Amino acid sequence: MAALNFIRGSVKGKIGQFVGSSWRGKDYIKTYTPPGNPKTAGQVSVRNIFQRVTLIAKSIYYPVLKPYTFPKPQKMTAFNKMVQTNKPMFDGREWDASLLKIFEGALYSPGISGAALSADRRELAVTWDGSQGTADNAAIAVVHSEETGKTLCAVTTRDAGTTGDWDITELGGITDPGKVHAYLVFSRPPAQGTDADVAGTGEVSGTAYHTVTAG
Repeated sequence: MAALNFIRGSVKGKIGQFVGSSWRGKDYIKTYTPPGNPKTAGQVSVRNIFQRVTLIAKSIYYPVLKPYTFPKPQKMTAFNKMVQTNKPMFDGREWDASLLKIFEGALYSPGISGAALSADRRELAVTWDGSQGTADNAAIAVVHSEETGKTLCAVTTRDAGTTGDWDITELGGITDPGKVHAYLVFSRPPAQGTDADVAGTGEVSGTAYHTVTAG
């Protein structure tokens, strides 16, 4: 409902095809323009992807993104860097868990050779070939459940080759292993030294994905 202020001579709200408003204390009237549809199929899809990506990024920000993102992003947080890295999925307007990227870099990654749940679905063993690459690179496994929306991570070294029997009870009850997703990334921190050329900038790998199989 529009409001007319006869003393000030102003109009607030919509009257017919006109809208009264103000800017910096000055009242004005403009032609009403219907807003575009904020809920088109494409917009809804992008929002859905954004919600999923940011949910995972928030869950792993402190244990993974903040300490292991290299080179350190400039003028943005490691959280925003992960969101930016997933821009191709936003452009495609379709959520695909296998395309999620935690890191995107050139550091060597052997990929995931297996991601197997225990018989009681309370533990997960993610494995990879740890014989190649620098042994003490950080190896970071991430598991996400679409059923519960929860995400967990485990950090070890590249040469370990496995997370071992990883307790994932905090992930919540798993009724459909097909909705549980495993990811693996590697990170090399900057070399220690006072010389900038010696210290370097650090490096990360791309993101490997593997479907989770039931025990």
